[in-house]
Amino acid sequence: MSTKGNSTTARLVSGPVGGGLMRLTTPMILGISSSIIAGLIETWYLSQLGTTTVAAYSFTFPVTSSLMSLSLGISIGVSSVLARTVGSGNSSKVRRIATDGISLVAIIMILLSIVGLQTIEFIFSLLGADATTMPLIYEYMGIWYFSMLFLAIPSVGANALRATGDARISGTIMVGGSILQVILGPFLIFGWLGLPELGIKGAAIANLIARFSLFLITMYILAFREHLLDYHDMKLSEVLDSWKQIFAVSIPATATQLISPISTAVIVSLLAGYSQETVAGFGIASRIEGLFVIPLFALSASIGPFVGQNWGGNYLQRANQAMLLSFKYSLAWGLFVALLLVFFGNQIASQFDDNPDVVAVAAAYLMIVPVSYGAWGVLMMSSAIFNSLGKPISSTIMSVIRMFVIYIPLAYLGKFLFGYIGIFAAACISNAVMGTLAFAWNRKTYRPEIQAISAAGVNE
Repeated sequence: MSTKGNSTTARLVSGPVGGGLMRLTTPMILGISSSIIAGLIETWYLSQLGTTTVAAYSFTFPVTSSLMSLSLGISIGVSSVLARTVGSGNSSKVRRIATDGISLVAIIMILLSIVGLQTIEFIFSLLGADATTMPLIYEYMGIWYFSMLFLAIPSVGANALRATGDARISGTIMVGGSILQVILGPFLIFGWLGLPELGIKGAAIANLIARFSLFLITMYILAFREHLLDYHDMKLSEVLDSWKQIFAVSIPATATQLISPISTAVIVSLLAGYSQETVAGFGIASRIEGLFVIPLFALSASIGPFVGQNWGGNYLQRANQAMLLSFKYSLAWGLFVALLLVFFGNQIASQFDDNPDVVAVAAAYLMIVPVSYGAWGVLMMSSAIFNSLGKPISSTIMSVIRMFVIYIPLAYLGKFLFGYIGIFAAACISNAVMGTLAFAWNRKTYRPEIQAISAAGVNE
């Protein structure tokens, strides 16, 4: 197969470190921004239908996040193996890993969609959905499950492109899909231009159409522009070997990604004990939070491929410099956002619901939790670095400690002592503690190795 397009060339092992990170991160900021803004606009659309609709939509967050985490876990595995393979210069293996990674996520997502459709009532009853929200959840999730495959494959494809050092294309595709979702939403939700007024079901259909469009474009680019897919002369032994390498990273990475939505499910169930308005306020705050941490998500998606390529090529000081830059940027951005939301969090939340109880909950969250965003960013970077260098167990351990040792126990204690304010404070404390520990763990793991190998003069 042709290697036209330089897709298998190590692009990140030369030039200024900051500039290389910026080239990866900027398109991802645009892509992730568009995706999160689309979700935020979707929340605003649905808020026009009433608090009950927003509450039903908010109940879907833990489940949709969990399933997206599965595809992200596989994406991380593909990206980790690819980045190190690109750094080592093995172009045929690069194509093999990309091809087999796409096949793997397709099989898994089809199976999970079937299971999900059969378990809607069981799962959401456990989360605390009642007779007023369950019919709306059925309308949304009944469509959403059909879109899982078309969400997962572009995710894996985007990570494959970033692993080769090209984030521009994947960012552009994400922006286009988000714009399409935002445009279609009101036509299907509110019944514009004589279309049926489908409500929350219309939001799910708009999402499905946008994702299917992304799927078609991504497959075309991977196969015909970047030449990263090759389904000719496939051998079962080679496919299984690729899956083994991917699973070595993706299984613990998936476990790490799943920990957050599982804990979110616990938190939603705790908040549901207060009122549907409390759940709706938390859902709105979560969407707003996603908007303001976009640069941290984008940088965590970029730091892995950058460090992975340089580590694979033994450019260890470049890898270390990138790690430290990512930590400094996380702290600076976290401080900026915390100050911004202290002053404007209430006004932002009030744009999504005129119910004062809903706004009060959202504003309280946006006053407390953003204090810890800088530390949370350090944790994101450390986790991405461990995954990219083939040490995903470390990421999993950090996430387990954060969620099950610190966050959830503190949330129960906080609820008992201070109500939902205590639950939000628990999130802040867990982020701060684990961000500090993550930095220390990163330095203890990599600094001695970098110093020892660099002293021997390897590629430095």
